[in-house]
Formats: sequence, C-alpha cells, structure tokens
Amino acid sequence: MWRVISFGVVAAGTVLLITLLVFPRKPVVDAGEAGLFANDCCGTVKLADGKMLLNDQRTVSYIVARDADGPYILPHVDVGVVADQGLDVDGTRSVRRLRLDRLPTPSRITLHEGLTPYDFTRSTPRLRK
Repeated sequence: MWRVISFGVVAAGTVLLITLLVFPRKPVVDAGEAGLFANDCCGTVKLADGKMLLNDQRTVSYIVARDADGPYILPHVDVGVVADQGLDVDGTRSVRRLRLDRLPTPSRITLHEGLTPYDFTRSTPRLRK
C-alpha cells in the first residue's frame, strides 16, 4: 500500500515539475510595455521585468493580476504615500493594489492612500509595433 502511495506522490511531483518548466509564467506587462510613470506630489514609479523602482531609490518586486475591477499591480510589500515626502515602503502593513487603467499598455497607475487617489501618468512614450 505504501509503495502505491509513494509512487503516486512521486508521479504527481514529476508532473508538476514538468508543467512548471514547460509553461513558465510570463509577466502580463513585459519590459517593453512597462515604463516610467510620474506624479507631481510623489515622484516616479518605473516598471520593468517585474521590478518597480520608486523615485530611483527603492526596488520592489511585483506581479500583475486582474480582478472584477480590472488590472492591478500587487507589490511584494506595501507601497504608500507620505504627505510632503513622496512614496514609502512598509513591510508591516497589508499590501494594497495599485490600479492600472488598461493592459497591455497602461498609461496610468492609481494608488489610493485612504480615500485620496494618486495618479501616476506615463512619462515614457509607448513603443510602436
């Protein structure tokens, strides 16, 4: 009996490993469609290859996903706004979603700090294909 269970676990693990190798996750926003987004109050957010560079100082990894409200960026740690200081990273707070206006070529990122929305608009031109 244990031999059958062991074989099943090994087989399932092998199938999972092959699936992950054959179908790697591709980011929804690739480096060519990412870019630099700016806000007068808070500074800049640069998206490229799953990394978000905040005001040319701090890098935070992120994923792009979609829910009923549309596409969003989910950073690894919370990214927020501190009045008169700009962007802040806080690993102790719950992570909030940064909303994208569209995919695959977003022109705006919206970050909510409480009820106040902060819009970061694209500063780099879109690539033409």
